[in-house]
Amino acid sequence: MNKYEKLFDDILNKTKLGVLEWRQLRKDANSDVIFNVNVVWRQYSTTIERNTHSFTILLVEKKYDDPEFDLAYEKYRSELLVLDEGELVTTLDDSTVSATDIAKLISVVETKSDKAKRLFS
Repeated sequence: MNKYEKLFDDILNKTKLGVLEWRQLRKDANSDVIFNVNVVWRQYSTTIERNTHSFTILLVEKKYDDPEFDLAYEKYRSELLVLDEGELVTTLDDSTVSATDIAKLISVVETKSDKAKRLFS
């Protein structure tokens, strides 16, 4: 397991246990650190402690048209951005962790976010 997978597993496990509290943000928030912000569909944020230091984690879901198809076909991609005082430290996406695992995290966050809790409580 590489360092990215270890970090991701920590985020996923803490989310499942309710240690990390996710807030749903406006989709155009954090536009200064998100690449292709115009295709962001949803965005969530939490804070994680690592080695006595706080980092902000952004879970960003993107939808965009796939240029390889003649018809309108949307692709979906998610990524986690790790920020330290507003500066991008690293990105976790399907090139560093499994897309299936990212989908698991989204599923958990979607039901445990602040807005979902208000809706379903």
